[in-house]
Amino acid sequence: MRVGVIGYGLAGRYFHAPLLQAAGFFVAAIASRSIEKKGEAHKDFPLATILASAEELVVEELDLVVVASTNEYHVEHAKLAIDAGIPVVVDKPVGRNYYETLELFDYAERQDIPLTAFFNRLFDSDTVTIKALIEANSMGELFRYESRFERFRPEPNLDSWRESLSSVEGGGILLDLQTHLISIALHLFGKAELKYSSIRSVKNVSDDDVFLILKHEIGVESHLSASSISGAPGPRVRLLGRSGALICRELDPQEAMLRAGLKPQESGWQDKSAATSEFEIWRGDGAINHPGVAGNYVEFYRLVKEALKDNSQMPINREFALDVARLIDQAREWESFR
Repeated sequence: MRVGVIGYGLAGRYFHAPLLQAAGFFVAAIASRSIEKKGEAHKDFPLATILASAEELVVEELDLVVVASTNEYHVEHAKLAIDAGIPVVVDKPVGRNYYETLELFDYAERQDIPLTAFFNRLFDSDTVTIKALIEANSMGELFRYESRFERFRPEPNLDSWRESLSSVEGGGILLDLQTHLISIALHLFGKAELKYSSIRSVKNVSDDDVFLILKHEIGVESHLSASSISGAPGPRVRLLGRSGALICRELDPQEAMLRAGLKPQESGWQDKSAATSEFEIWRGDGAINHPGVAGNYVEFYRLVKEALKDNSQMPINREFALDVARLIDQAREWESFR
């Protein structure tokens, strides 16, 4: 299957392109406005057609288009592919708000074109390990899930569109890291309502410190923290149940592996231990190591490929993407009424 990638920044170059290649897609075309990034694309994929615009890319003979451009262009670029009759994967967030997301899914459905969202963190080692724990009922009744993407970058970077654009325009941590945290929480514990939101701009640029509380229908509370101004980042995950607590301290290793130039295979990472986070189960004073499940981002594109071949459902459906977007909008509304 021939795929075109729109955008060749962090997402396009280090996530989508190598994962597509590993899943058996042929990266046939790459579009970028940056001369530097077009050079990188040609170096990485010498057989691909390198183009300057999304408009040029969608006239190529393609079986799939991946939208990895900046958030402000997601809907515009996805519509170009839909108009050309090409199925689309859109990097998260699909739209900058609920209504953009709804509009795009409606647009795709009217033209009967498959559309899905790239929520790669559903395939993190911590996510799949917790999913297995839940299915095995290993920790009794679960009541609180704490999930963090915290780091310490105290100086503003105005060259970064994520920091220079407001959340409404497509920048900020609410749309970036909280989109991941919300998607993981919904995947693990099901539908939820927002119970609390704090959205702050400590560095006086876009939002850089965001804390949300979700209450899931099954009774679990998710406490979700995303920050670029945390001098002492907390553990990546802490899951509390009646019979113990699961701790995962570090970020899933796959992003670092991809950014280092390591290439996964069609089945995932050859060294599965390198793609597995470390876990501990605590029952009071003592901790025991808990074997984790390896993360596998390639699985997302394996499912996309399968859906295209079989004309079946894409891995992330409309309802799930809209639930994430709804909670993002509710967080903004909550903050505006504080």
